[in-house]
Amino acid sequence: MSEDFRSAAGEHAATLVTDGMVIGYGTGRAATAALEALARRALRVRGVPTSASTAETCARLGLALTTLDEDPVLDLVIDGADEVDTDLQILKGGGGAHVREKLVALAARRRIIVIEESKLVLRLGTTRGLPIELLSFGWRSTLSRIAQVLPGAVRREGPLSDNGGVLVDAPLPPDADLHAIDLLLKAICGVVDHGLFLDLQPTLVVGGAGGVRVLP
Repeated sequence: MSEDFRSAAGEHAATLVTDGMVIGYGTGRAATAALEALARRALRVRGVPTSASTAETCARLGLALTTLDEDPVLDLVIDGADEVDTDLQILKGGGGAHVREKLVALAARRRIIVIEESKLVLRLGTTRGLPIELLSFGWRSTLSRIAQVLPGAVRREGPLSDNGGVLVDAPLPPDADLHAIDLLLKAICGVVDHGLFLDLQPTLVVGGAGGVRVLP
């Protein structure tokens, strides 16, 4: 059922793209659903992929690519999310692409986030930990400093990120001050970035049993 919700939301998100746009191509199942719908529209668009896997998907779908160096300002980005709270704050990085995803999101004039209803939560950290990317050099020391801020932080099983970074997941306390955590983590030497996407004023395209909703 979640796949159906993602597909419906992706179809709607693709309608927000117009001919000639330069966009961001997100990573993950929801973003892929939108990219597949976009390819079916056969518009003249080009975009910045947020991961190697997304670049491969775009090549398969025939979607033209560009880079942030060539196009530093994007019309919009279409991406997914792991969680979105009631203040429209976002947690991303389950797929390990959050550093590139954040760079692309910040370059976009508009952020379209495609999710199914289950990704809507009262507080971030409800269903998963906070993804954090570290420089691979000295990562154990960096992880120990992160654990002082977010006890329980652990290295993620699996490969390094596309950037060659070590991926870590850290639990968010129920009463977490997200902006304070943002600043504390960025102050730790060795942290590349984390998966809190704060104050980006996204447009949510939400697929659910009642159809597709656009929020706000």
